Amino acid sequence: FVELSRFLEAQLHDPVVERDKGLRLWCLIAKGYTDIEIDYRAAKRDWLEVQDVAKDLGESGWFTRASGELGLIAFLEGNPGRAARLLGGALLSTMTTGDTGGQIRFLELIGNGFEEVNRHAEALIFFERAIRLADGEKDSGLPFMAYEGKAQALVALGKREEARILLSDALTRARSQQKKGHEAQLLILLGRLTADTGDVQGAIAYLEEAGQFATRVQFFRMEADAMFELAKLYRDAGDVATAEVRATQGLAASQRVGDRYYVPRNLTILADLKARRGYLREAGILYTQAEEVIDGMLIGAAEPYWNSLIAASMSETYLHHFELLNKAGDIPGAFKVLERVRGRTLAWALEGRKAIQAPESEQTAALESNIASLQLRLMQANDGSERQQVLDKLIEFERRLGLSWTKGDALDERLPVQPSPLRKVQEDLDTNEVLLEYVLDDPNSFCISVSRNGAHIQTLPTGRKRIESLIQEYVAEIRARGDGIERSKRLWEYLVNPVPEAATATRLLVAPDGMLNVLPFESLRDDRGRLVLKSRVISYTPSATIFDMLRRAKQLPPATRPLLAVGDVAYDNQGDAGRKLPPATTIRGRIERSIADLSGIALHDLPQTREEVQEIGKLVGADAVLLLGKDATETAFKKEPLNQFRILHLAVHAFADKQYPERSALVLGPDPKSGDDGLLQIREIIRLRLNAELTTLSACDSGIGKLQGQEGVSNLVEAFLVAGSKSVVASLWNVDDASTMALMEDFYERLAEGEPTSSALRNAKLDLLSRFGDQESPYYWAAFISVGETFAPIQIRRQ
Repeated sequence: FVELSRFLEAQLHDPVVERDKGLRLWCLIAKGYTDIEIDYRAAKRDWLEVQDVAKDLGESGWFTRASGELGLIAFLEGNPGRAARLLGGALLSTMTTGDTGGQIRFLELIGNGFEEVNRHAEALIFFERAIRLADGEKDSGLPFMAYEGKAQALVALGKREEARILLSDALTRARSQQKKGHEAQLLILLGRLTADTGDVQGAIAYLEEAGQFATRVQFFRMEADAMFELAKLYRDAGDVATAEVRATQGLAASQRVGDRYYVPRNLTILADLKARRGYLREAGILYTQAEEVIDGMLIGAAEPYWNSLIAASMSETYLHHFELLNKAGDIPGAFKVLERVRGRTLAWALEGRKAIQAPESEQTAALESNIASLQLRLMQANDGSERQQVLDKLIEFERRLGLSWTKGDALDERLPVQPSPLRKVQEDLDTNEVLLEYVLDDPNSFCISVSRNGAHIQTLPTGRKRIESLIQEYVAEIRARGDGIERSKRLWEYLVNPVPEAATATRLLVAPDGMLNVLPFESLRDDRGRLVLKSRVISYTPSATIFDMLRRAKQLPPATRPLLAVGDVAYDNQGDAGRKLPPATTIRGRIERSIADLSGIALHDLPQTREEVQEIGKLVGADAVLLLGKDATETAFKKEPLNQFRILHLAVHAFADKQYPERSALVLGPDPKSGDDGLLQIREIIRLRLNAELTTLSACDSGIGKLQGQEGVSNLVEAFLVAGSKSVVASLWNVDDASTMALMEDFYERLAEGEPTSSALRNAKLDLLSRFGDQESPYYWAAFISVGETFAPIQIRRQ
């Protein structure tokens, strides 16, 4: 590549090439594709000139191709927001003009972008689409990049054998076609796959072969990738000296290429090695430098969607820095590093929501309408091939919508939010409150306990894998209506018992990490079998910084209307179904709420939500607004003056999509006249304007979502916090109708009596337990949790 780049550079200075714009365009294009492998800065100059020459020649196709390549370069520069806009725009343009080669290239690049931020299922769709296009175009050649990306996605999705077969076949083809660059890349991927299966020596063999080959032919980017992968393997095997040699070589190769996006990865590995050698100060400096680069990239990520994904994908930097500072006994420093990444996208959104609440243009309205139409088709489709076509179109319009929202955003509106200092968080807490912020890792996990009187970091007795495995077993047992007593005791021993401050506090604020986001702490039992619920009020927060921001939030004029409630949605097109079906006579004779994904599965009516909503309405009074039956549509909900209501209550089905969290939705009624599909999705919720004290999502699985590393969880709860609700009550699993109605009526009665949200929810749960006994499965009472600022009373006027 280096020699070819020099040759092409010489040709560009040839008088013949200088005079002939067509020939010059060809040379610049070849040089641009060459330079991207050795120095993106040179490639940027190439493609900018390609745009100028193509514009002069009227070559619109190559102008578009250059825009897409500049999108790749923007990504390498650490500007993912600009990258998404340029690549997305180039893909749409090539689709319009029928440029199949361009489509394949940009589908591969966009897929790589999703793969980098761990959106594996979404990346796979782009790679497979590129492969299908190439299969139908005989002159396009084998799309090696798509096969490489598909294999990475398959590994991440647990399909290792399928990935191995794919990589082995692609490697054979690369060697037969003399595709040296792809050969090196495939060896690196086989090394990663082999390491993932536990064969460290086999992985090292693949990576050493790839690294030596890339070094010999000066493929600097692949040399850097191989060397840093090797550095991690040698580090984890305890061979720090060899790890440092490989990391140093990788850093030199990376500096030759200049990719800013991978700088945090490189600095983190170097910092890890310094820490292993005992050079703690140097390690801390390197971690800080990595975090500053990440901050710079996140400023350029206009869409909250990308901001969150990038922060999550780079969590390892913050986690390792936290552990370093904890070992040094620097509790405020460790707390600051953790808060620098925890919930940062939500913090940014709460700090200044201009970009999120941009006014809807004609373009975005049309795209929203297209998406609604496609989702209606998806819900009705049963044929597999038809569903695939609709899904492909849906992804296309979702990306177009993302581009339309972020186009033209000003960077100075997105300065990073500084984490709340530990001292400030301590001042927020009452004397009987303790904040427990968890950090899961292997071999050790940690809990930062913060009270008004001080802060401590406790090392927990086991690591992430054991804790998360136990949580999965416990939640599965609860969902199956088991009591989970023995597992709940073990979780207590792992998570709460090691924290002395938790023993005396009567109110616990839990900031979860990883799988802890699906664990209701109030359902745990101590070593004597006593429920946490009986001795403590539990509430949840995405992070200490979010807690601080919500507790200190500037008070807007209070909303003037008490309640907007939605229920008895006409899912079966019956309307008023709640009055037609007999209510369950016992808690065991319930009608369950269940998830319906977008797969043609029919949603059944929720027969008791009409009574649930009406009873709550009676408590609140005549000013309550109730949307029931055929009036309970997405359109009707959005038409209400949402910022005038203190409480929103939605007794509806919910759809939690862990692969595509922005599609997660509350399912209301569709409105054929307006074109609304009835899905109130995350991307729509975050653009609502709320001033609510409380939003209650009386819906199945409304509190779960995609776990995103140290960044947190992406779900409906966070969407309503972003939209302006100070607190949210939501569920962690499919909820029983009869017990939900009883819980909700009791909960609102207590709110009306002046109890704070978290206390009212706790006491409503205790009332259920007093009726059915301590041994009743937590399935029936523990699903609902309160998140946000939940320790303040809400004014509710009785009728």
